[in-house]
Amino acid sequence: MIREIINFTNDIIEDCPDIMQRNLKPNGGLYIFVDIDEAGNWVNENGVYGQDYLYLKTNDSESSIPISEITALEEEVKRVGTSMNKVLDKSSQIFSCSPYAVVFKKKSLTNEKIPGIKGEKICKLLPFYFENARKLCPLEEQQRIVSFESICSIILKGLENFIREQADEKKIVLIDQLKDDEYISIYLRSVSLNDYKKAHDCYLKDKLYNKGEFNKTVNGILYGVSGFLNGLNDKKLFLVHRTACMDEGLCGRISFEEALLLDKFQSLILRKVLPNPLSIAVNQLENKLFLKLFHENETPLSYRELIKSLFEQHEIKELSDFYLLNYSKAKDIVINDIDFVPMFRYYFDKPLLIENVMLAGYKRDEIFEEERDISLKDIFSFEYVVVREIFNNCLVMIKKDGSYKSLYFGEVDLSKRSDNGKFLIYQLIMKYRYAFYEYIYKSKQNAINVLMFDEMMFTSILASIKNEEVKSRFSFNNVIKRKLNIWFSLYNLFNNNDKKKEVMASNVTDLMSKMRLVAKGEAVLETPEEFAFAAGQLVSYLMDQSVASDKTYSMLEPYLQKTKSKHLQDAIAHVFSQYKHAVSIYGKAFKALASNVLTYDEDVDMKPLLKYFLAGCFSNCVIYEKKEEN
Repeated sequence: MIREIINFTNDIIEDCPDIMQRNLKPNGGLYIFVDIDEAGNWVNENGVYGQDYLYLKTNDSESSIPISEITALEEEVKRVGTSMNKVLDKSSQIFSCSPYAVVFKKKSLTNEKIPGIKGEKICKLLPFYFENARKLCPLEEQQRIVSFESICSIILKGLENFIREQADEKKIVLIDQLKDDEYISIYLRSVSLNDYKKAHDCYLKDKLYNKGEFNKTVNGILYGVSGFLNGLNDKKLFLVHRTACMDEGLCGRISFEEALLLDKFQSLILRKVLPNPLSIAVNQLENKLFLKLFHENETPLSYRELIKSLFEQHEIKELSDFYLLNYSKAKDIVINDIDFVPMFRYYFDKPLLIENVMLAGYKRDEIFEEERDISLKDIFSFEYVVVREIFNNCLVMIKKDGSYKSLYFGEVDLSKRSDNGKFLIYQLIMKYRYAFYEYIYKSKQNAINVLMFDEMMFTSILASIKNEEVKSRFSFNNVIKRKLNIWFSLYNLFNNNDKKKEVMASNVTDLMSKMRLVAKGEAVLETPEEFAFAAGQLVSYLMDQSVASDKTYSMLEPYLQKTKSKHLQDAIAHVFSQYKHAVSIYGKAFKALASNVLTYDEDVDMKPLLKYFLAGCFSNCVIYEKKEEN
């Protein structure tokens, strides 16, 4: 994968020469530029604000120094990585790594661990810093560096002298305006940017690798063990590289040019110049098109939007043979996942249809309107509808404006949510989020099977049962109905056993027809699925008879815990004894359905039948139909 990243970075720099300047912003803070003549004299000691020093937050209109020049200098003095492990200052206070610059944060001036007062603290660090920094520049520059070090000491002892005159003749001391985390940067302006680059390359040749002692020069080319997201502790045997071809006990040495490309790749990621996830295709033209689309809008497109644009607007037929890199970044880069994707499936072979078999809908102006069936033509519409619904908008969080936030990797914090089922959803996310990531983003169709799908749908519905209140009839809950619609409509999508494929959505319609016949006394329950569905109808009706003022769907939980049909029958009979006074209005239909459920004599395992039981609970109860028809 390292080789692919190196090639990818080299290609995009060739194709987009300005990419290394994108999203490049200055650190900000107080900038001081020092001019020294050939004799070592400080030429601009009486500096002019906006020319020789300035306080920069974002963009200072009073400055004659272009921002691009400042960022270019900062790039050529920066340390390797985001930690202070590879700086030239043993106290880890000076951020720059160049003989031509001294950069530190204002809070170092008050650091109690460093002796001295204010600027004196940094002055005491300069001898060691410049001793290391001078090694990075040619011998002819040594005397100028000595002068620069002396001038830096003078500047540091008199930081209060850098002021800015205001129109009302009040003078503002710039050092007092700085926040603790803002930088004070002193640059030697008398050398060229190319001199900065040469010195920085010398620094990088030593610090880009894990350990200099493992470096080798072959035919004039420096090779070493890459430090890019790669730890190497040769004193711990379990961390020593033991695979691949080895040279003197080490494997995978890369050249300095390759190590430099990896450092540039890391810089692009930290500056959010590349999408996340990142597709690194074997085909260079695909990489070029991908990045062109990513940058062509003022607001960069998300990975989903990029894929959608490729397939729908640019009408590419397929996306294949690419590495998918998912990363997260805070102070440093964390690689969440790397995998090779031989073929990405954007469109389904035929649109997935989520049928509204549970008749979810709303009353508007006293007229009941059913929700429409949902057709899913591509994988991201599947994510938008199905994943959002299953995980209660906690795994893929979609805001009202349609924007996404996904938690396939990293920390999941549901502590601020007030719903009672959040712990179940948390468990569901942690158990199945990677499977969905592989299914959606890598087109691994075997990442989710029907057993996993059954478990996650039941758990998701159970989370809703723990949280939802009963506001009307027990069966009138659109949240749970929608989940049941997904369960029955997409069951075969994850069922890889062709011999056991069923038209699950039509089963609910068939079962409702059978229940009507049973309620009229014209048929009897014959299969376990019919029993489970009828039991759900009966339980739903009995729950409606409760006069509790704060009814919740958690009343269903005792029934869902019954592992055998006999136990479920006993539970129903017990509840019936409590509400038998309230069933006279619908007596005939109720008696017919109850007698069939309570006398069903086959003792069956309820776990495979839970979806039918729940479907019965949340379908329109046939016991009411006779009364309403009359």
